[in-house]
Amino acid sequence: MSKPAEAARRSRLKSWLIKAILPVVLLVLWHLACTQWKIHPLILPHPFSVLRELWSSVVSGELWLHLAVSLWRCLVGFAAGSLAGIVMGVLLGWYSLLDEFFDLVVNFLRAIPKTALAPLFIVWFGFGDLPKILLIGLASFFYTLIPTIEGVKNIDNLLIKSARSLNANDRQLLLTVVLPSALPSMYAGLRLAAATSLVVLVFVEIIAGDSGLGFLLEQGRTSLNMPVMYMTLFVLGVVGLLLDWLVRVSETKLMPWRKGKTISF
Repeated sequence: MSKPAEAARRSRLKSWLIKAILPVVLLVLWHLACTQWKIHPLILPHPFSVLRELWSSVVSGELWLHLAVSLWRCLVGFAAGSLAGIVMGVLLGWYSLLDEFFDLVVNFLRAIPKTALAPLFIVWFGFGDLPKILLIGLASFFYTLIPTIEGVKNIDNLLIKSARSLNANDRQLLLTVVLPSALPSMYAGLRLAAATSLVVLVFVEIIAGDSGLGFLLEQGRTSLNMPVMYMTLFVLGVVGLLLDWLVRVSETKLMPWRKGKTISF
């Protein structure tokens, strides 16, 4: 193995070790809280009981069924809503007259909590997947719309002037200057939309679900089965991490020049 490759491997290993410190400390504190400090199991179940519940649900296949349903709803809503938000954001950021035309309506609808629309959507569309996907899509739409508009509007004028001096037309300017410059803002919105998608998903599955991780969480609550609740929360955290990781991976693929800077001590 070459020296640069070995150095990169050691750097990744060091990074993972640093990241693992806090989770390990929290697990130790959790164990101590249950065994030494005698926290009641209805407040904090022992980590081993949560692990046993996780293993049982995985082996029985119950967890996979709920996870597959939730992932389907979340990914479809997130992808559709984010794509619509980015397209609309580019249009509103590029055409100022269009932005002024939609400004009041967009800000009015954006101010309404999307979870507050759940009862209305259930009345309109029933208890199936459609209202859940639409609510997730609507939340993702607004979380990507505003950052995209701001990213398109706040392009450095020097870049615009430089492109114009090279006789770039509007289409070339949009594709080669505006969109690449707005990508960081778009991805900031995408990361927020990914996290919000899970929040909306769980809320709707709790109040109107017969399957999914939110439904599993509600089942644990109604039966006071705390290991099931903690297990579900753990799985939701893992799903959230994976969604964020996928967004960041695609970000590095589309923006290989954007490495980020860190001050080392």
